[in-house]
Amino acid sequence: MNRHLKILEFALSTLLRHKFKNLMVVVVYTFVVFILASVLFFSQALKKEATLLFDQTPELIVQRVSAGRHGWIPLSYGRTIANIRGVGSVSPRFWGYYYDPPTRANYTFMGSDDMPPEIRTMVDGSYFTRQDRWCCIIGQGVARARMLEPDDIIPVKGADGKLYVLRVKGIFQSSSQLLTNDLVVMPVANWRKIFSIPENAATDLVTRIPNTREIDTVARKIQEHLPDARPISREQVLKTYEALFDWRSGIMIAAFAGCLAAFAIFAFEKAAGMSADERRAVGILKAVGWEVSHILELKFWEGFCISMVCFLTGVIAAHVHVFYFGGTVFVPMLKGWSVLFPQFRLTPHAEIYLIVVVLFLSVVPYMMATIVPSWKAAITDPDMVMRA
Repeated sequence: MNRHLKILEFALSTLLRHKFKNLMVVVVYTFVVFILASVLFFSQALKKEATLLFDQTPELIVQRVSAGRHGWIPLSYGRTIANIRGVGSVSPRFWGYYYDPPTRANYTFMGSDDMPPEIRTMVDGSYFTRQDRWCCIIGQGVARARMLEPDDIIPVKGADGKLYVLRVKGIFQSSSQLLTNDLVVMPVANWRKIFSIPENAATDLVTRIPNTREIDTVARKIQEHLPDARPISREQVLKTYEALFDWRSGIMIAAFAGCLAAFAIFAFEKAAGMSADERRAVGILKAVGWEVSHILELKFWEGFCISMVCFLTGVIAAHVHVFYFGGTVFVPMLKGWSVLFPQFRLTPHAEIYLIVVVLFLSVVPYMMATIVPSWKAAITDPDMVMRA
């Protein structure tokens, strides 16, 4: 035990003697760990938030497909679906995307005459009533992009080419940004007018199914009764979002693959310590009685100390960056292409397996780059090493 402590002490003193060279390794190493951990933490946190949100969404959404694309669905489809055994309730949804040229952003326009009370409590200002016309409630992102306050107006160009004016009655609170950031809610009659949608049509149908084990059965029956309908389950939407986040995080990691490769080369050159002076030091240690196992243990402790310092520093910095500063470096890539990014704080959450992945991808290569060249030098005759 005493021998191991002495070797550890000698390893620490060796690192301090070459502090400037090791400082370069630490800076690059920590940066690589920080990038890798930030991408994995951010992607996992977004998937976690999406999972929590989708727990509150309907079990099934039914759309109508026309020429391979999402089309308006007749309200009569709702009556047909409501008669299928296992369906609890069916209600239409009125929504669509509107491109705003001045801000170059896409807004989600939603028509609603009867918002739930819990949604109304999220509004700063007042909510419109059934008697109100040409008024709206907007999300924080829309308010920022347009610099709007309650009682301001929003000019909107309709599908018929006419200009309509909406008056802002309220703004959704910042706590709901993940749901309402790009949202503009207005009376259904005004929504229909802007998009030129007939009275007997909706965007899709929300289908509630009390027994979740019957979702697949109900979806199959809907397609049997309505061949042009497309039922989409909550699980399908969630898997799509998870695949999207995995793809974007993969793109980010691939973008930094060159950085990882450069670090591997840098680590091999710098951390292996096989310069002429250091090979001579290995030869001297062998000449004074050190065994190969002692030299390997020395190099192990040198690599382990640098690895753990950089790993812990990089992971902690990534955790702070993602969960307390919103992961500002990766927001455009991982949140998407939208101009209106919701400003929300992710809930601190990091799976153990993510930390293990970062550990494996960063610490193991560095340790190998440290120990393998040292082993080759340690098994060489000390006289040849010192002469070289």
